[in-house]
Order: sequence, then structure tokens, then C-alpha cells
Amino acid sequence: MPAAPKIYRGNSVPLPDRELAALIDAHPKPRAIAQYSYGTAGFRYEASLLPCCFVRMGIFAALRSASLGGEEVGAMITASHNPEPDNGMKLADSHGGMLDAAWEQHAVSLANAPTSKHALALIRTLSEHATGYHPPTTVDGKLPKMVVHIGRDTRSHSPPLAALVIKAARAMGATVIDHGEVSTPMLHHFVMHANGHLLPSIIPQRCNESGYYEIMAMSYATLLRTGAVAGGKRLPTTSKLVIDGACGIGALKIDKFQRIFAMLRSEGCTSLPALQTVNFPGDGPLNDNCGAEFVQKQQLPPEIYSKSAGGISKQYVTSYDGDADRVVFHYEDGAGKFHLLDGDKIAVLVSSFIQEELRCLDPEGKAVKCGVVQTAYANGSSTLYLKNVVKTNVVIAKTGVKFVHAAAHHHFDVGVYFEANGHGTVLFGPNFYDFIASADARLRGTPRHNRANIALRRLRVLPALVNQSVGDAMSDMLLVDAILFLRGWDLSTWAKLYSDMPSKQAKVKVADRTVISTNGNETAATAPAALQAALESAMDAMASRENVGSGPKPRCFVRPSGTEDAVRVYAEAISQKGADSLASEAMMLVYKLCGGVGSPPKPLITNRL
Repeated sequence: MPAAPKIYRGNSVPLPDRELAALIDAHPKPRAIAQYSYGTAGFRYEASLLPCCFVRMGIFAALRSASLGGEEVGAMITASHNPEPDNGMKLADSHGGMLDAAWEQHAVSLANAPTSKHALALIRTLSEHATGYHPPTTVDGKLPKMVVHIGRDTRSHSPPLAALVIKAARAMGATVIDHGEVSTPMLHHFVMHANGHLLPSIIPQRCNESGYYEIMAMSYATLLRTGAVAGGKRLPTTSKLVIDGACGIGALKIDKFQRIFAMLRSEGCTSLPALQTVNFPGDGPLNDNCGAEFVQKQQLPPEIYSKSAGGISKQYVTSYDGDADRVVFHYEDGAGKFHLLDGDKIAVLVSSFIQEELRCLDPEGKAVKCGVVQTAYANGSSTLYLKNVVKTNVVIAKTGVKFVHAAAHHHFDVGVYFEANGHGTVLFGPNFYDFIASADARLRGTPRHNRANIALRRLRVLPALVNQSVGDAMSDMLLVDAILFLRGWDLSTWAKLYSDMPSKQAKVKVADRTVISTNGNETAATAPAALQAALESAMDAMASRENVGSGPKPRCFVRPSGTEDAVRVYAEAISQKGADSLASEAMMLVYKLCGGVGSPPKPLITNRL
């Protein structure tokens, strides 16, 4: 059984200012850091640069919990898919999702306070904010209740960094729950389930690691069992699922999950695949030539570092990233050719399955609004397939998981989002839960083999199986496997749903990235004034050269980097040569119109061996 978390009980009374100042001063801001910046999910830097930031974020996490009247929050120590020397922190709000955008600004301000005196002034302001919204019942210096959950990945520097966060949160009087080594989705799950009043009643409340495995496994098994009366079939090509753990935390957790699979088999669930995990921590360098980031970006199979792996099957393989919040699938065909099924492919599979089940209960498709959120990086073929074949709504959001997650919540009752890199989930809103309750009352007493009844049982378990707070490699892997089983498919059948348009990504260094701006979802440049018109002329010219008819059209877009003075370029076309050519032209336009530095960009050529 997983070890129980270590709990440090707090009294809600912060240390005196002089002691807080001493704690902050003991970890000064490194000279190499001009300004800590908060990325898509938090702070991320080379590990030696982080103690200053982490002490302050331990204090901050306690204050965030206080501002919510004692609702529990979390801090995950990880640098996700980054190399081993890096580390970072992802902050979880009380609903289990990412930190509220307004509080991101407070986090950045505290991280960059120039002195302990300035930091204490900010701490005082946030403390007053918390007590103003949630006045204490006494006047003895207490803040509202504070609870902070801490998790960390397998990097060698994660334990000392986590210890700093714990020390700082305790200095504020917070209760700290240290979960030790867990995946990022697990930490978010713990936070979401700890705040039970925010959890939909359809999802069983399970606040610890054993509960995380249990709720997921039971939901997965329930979904598989619906195939017994509706044509589910485990093909030989999906009988063994190989999991590339990226030499990170995901491999360790899947190994524990194996025990639950053994229990399910003993209870008669015979439709489970065999699981083989490779690339454990210590087998090889974290995220190096393995894992979801490498496989998706390079479109190559992972290196297998595990010496005991032997000859593994290449018919059914999935790759996690370093903190197990991303997953992609891949296989080699009979000719040895590598095939990738990325987040776009996952979004198509999952959304088509959910739409099919919903139509069994609501043939008109009016009761529940479903849709898929993509970014500008989604392959154009996937977008057309979703619109024309799945016949679902598609919304394009700004790049970054916090933007697609928010859009899925805002636009849909059932919102599916998967970025091409494999990070994604399915979010279910209040209208979906009302619909399920209504369908349950309507179908009560009908035969279990009734197709509508089967659809109801399938849909009812999805919110428990699919992590409702963040993308979760393990959860998403089980969902995909269940859908393939229920449809009697393997990866090759899934891959044939549509063919990706060839694409090319590149970047151009510029003197100042702020000279370029885009529209809200980054599909078009709004400045410099001449840039978008020039890009559209390039796209039209490529469409003419490739004789595009009614199918997908060549497209490209550019966006400023969030971390460096550079402009990122994406292009896709009917042929790889066309995508390379369009990307090269877009790079030259950026170089000329946006203040490119250094030598002009050279033409791009993709060499597919």
C-alpha cells in the first residue's frame, strides 16, 4: 500500500515578522535572475535558482488557502518534461485546477519582492485580504485556517526544495500535508477531493493515493464491463500495453497500479490488457530521448533504458512525460514504420465516443452542449474531422493549458481538450450531471442490455475515471484503452480516421518580441500592420501551387515566445515540402518586418529517413 502522507499540524498563527524576514533573507534572490516569471502552470528554472522563490511560494500557498477561508490548496515540485537539472512549482487552487489568474500576479509580486521588507509588506497585505473576507473568531493574531498539500517528482533536488516550501508554509501557521513522491495529477486530485464541498456528488471522494488508484480502476473496470453486452473486443494487438515512463514518477505509480489490475482479474474482469512499464527512475536520464515530449516533438520512438525490458512489443505503446500529466500513443507497423497518435488524435477519439453515447440518450443532441477546444497548433485535418465527421463544436483558444482548460469550462457542458503534446482531459459541467440524473430516473427499470441504458452506465463513470482538475497520463491512458476495447479497435484502426497534414515548426530571434502581437487565439497577427497580409498572401500562393480543392488548406501563424526574444512559426500544407517552404517564407517575413537579429533564416528542409 502507498505510504500515508506526513501531516504537520498548524495553529494559523504566523511567526513574528523578524523570523519571517530571517527565513526570507536566508534565501536571497540569485543574481542570475532578473525577474521570476509565472509560465503556463507556474515557475520553472534551473534548480539552484529556485530556493528564494520556493520559500516565498510556501508562504504564498498558505495565504492563498487563508484567502479561501481554509479551503485546501497545493504545491507540486516538478519541472514536468524539462531536463533533469531543472525544477519548478505548479500551484493548485482549491478546485484542484490551476491557480486563479488574479492570484498569479500576487505570486509573481511576492517572488520578485526586492527585499524581505518589501516581501513582508506584501504578506501583510495578503493577510489583511484573507482576514477581511474571513474574519477570525478571536483577536490573537490568528489567520483563517490554512492547509497546503505538497507533492514532488523524482528529481534529486526535489526533496530539499519541497522541504523549503514546507518550512515556509509552516512558518505562516499552515497545516501542511506532505504526500512525498507523487505525480502532478495525483497532487491536483488530492486537493480537489480534499475540498469535498466543491466535488460533484457523482464522483466518490477519495483524498489519498490509494483512493486515487481505486476510483480510477473501478471506473475503468465498470466501463470495460459494458462491452460484455455491446460488442467489446480485446484484439491481440492491444493485449499488452507498453508504458514508457520517461524515467520519471509515472513509471513508479503504474507499477503500484499493477496490483489493482491483479485484483480486478481475480474478480473476473478478463478484458484488461497486460501492462509492461519501461524507463523507470534511474534507468536513464529523465525525459532524455524518451517520454511524451520527445516522442511527440521528434516523432520518433523512445529509447528503452530498462535493461530488463528485453524484446518489448511495439504494437501498443504509450509515453508519459516526467510528471505524468501528458500521454501520447504510438506503434510500429509490419514494415517497421513509426506512427504517432498525439493529443489531436486523442481528442478526436474521445469526443466521438462521448458524442455517440450521448446521442443514444438524446438523439436530437440538444440537451447537452459538447465540444472540443484546440489551439492554433492543432493539425488542420483534426479540426476538419471534428467538424465534418464527428459533427461537434470546435473552439480555438490561446496556446497554454490554462487557456484551453478555461475555454472548455466556459463554452461546453462536456468540454474535451487535448493539446497536441498530449496534455488534456474532459470537463463535465453542471448541466451534464443534471442530464445524467434525469436519464437515470427515466431509464430505471429498463433492461441492462438496452442501448440507452448502456450509454448511461458509460457516461456516468466518466467523471470519476477522467481527472477533472488537470491532464492525467494514467487516467487518459485508461480512457483511451477502454474506448479502443469497446470499439474493437487497435492503434492502426484509430490512426486511419484521418491523415495529419505535414507541418513545420521553427522560431526566429528578434530584438524585441513585444513588437509582434496577435488576436485572442493567436491564429492571426495584429502587429506589425503589414505582417498578417503578407502571411495570407504566402498561404494563398501555397494553396495555388498545391492545387488545393475542398480539402484542408495550407496555413501558417506566428506568435511571440513567452520566454525569450523570439517569434515562433507554425506552418502546414498538403506536402512536407510545402509546409517547409511556407514556414521558411513566414520566417523571412518575421525577420524583415519584426526586427530579426543575426543572419537571415535559411530555408527549412525536413529529412524523413
